Amino acid sequence: MKWITYHTKDIETKYLFKFLSYEHTNKFLESGNLWFSRADRFGDKMECVLITDLQKERPDFKEIENRKKKTLISCWHLADEESLAMWDAYSKTMDERRVCAIRFERNDLNRFVAATQASLPQTEIKRNIYGKIAYRDLLTSKKLEEKKVKFNAFRKEAAFKYESEYRFVIQLNNEFSGNGFNYPIGDPAELPFKILINPLLPSESYNRLKEALGSGASSKVQDSKLAKWLKPELW
Repeated sequence: MKWITYHTKDIETKYLFKFLSYEHTNKFLESGNLWFSRADRFGDKMECVLITDLQKERPDFKEIENRKKKTLISCWHLADEESLAMWDAYSKTMDERRVCAIRFERNDLNRFVAATQASLPQTEIKRNIYGKIAYRDLLTSKKLEEKKVKFNAFRKEAAFKYESEYRFVIQLNNEFSGNGFNYPIGDPAELPFKILINPLLPSESYNRLKEALGSGASSKVQDSKLAKWLKPELW
């Protein structure tokens, strides 16, 4: 099924970043798969909320949860440079800490995703969409009608604006039974991406990780632009 675009017309930003743990970085390097998570697995409990939900005295949270279970999402950070804030956001444990970032040019990743067919029955897919999140003041606005967007998975509360999020979204006709699924975009050795390492890591950990990744992906690893600022010994 063809991918359609949303909120992309005026984007001039060049890159998409995916901040990952070491385990998930290796999984991508081994498989070339992008993980699409079911929307109810995210920390934002109001994913896929509709304006009509918010206009009720109390939203129907069961209906919102059911809607999220029909929505599969791969989230990326849209930026020209890496975000220091994004490196350690959402890490619950040291094992889950985001130690690497996969960086694609946006147009490249759009093309690779669009060229792949999801391993799902086409009759189950309602639509495929990629584009930029629209951030709206939903908590205090008295004019919610003005906050409507075409696709509910592409609107978030303005408090999340720092994420500068870009998404690939698969909307289904029925609830998806798993937590998500892997979407192959190609052979990692052939894909044009770079790997950045978290500059907030201690220098010893930073260099050890750089060496470990360099053994199998020497052409992919690139120093963070922030590394020299945070690690003067690299000058």
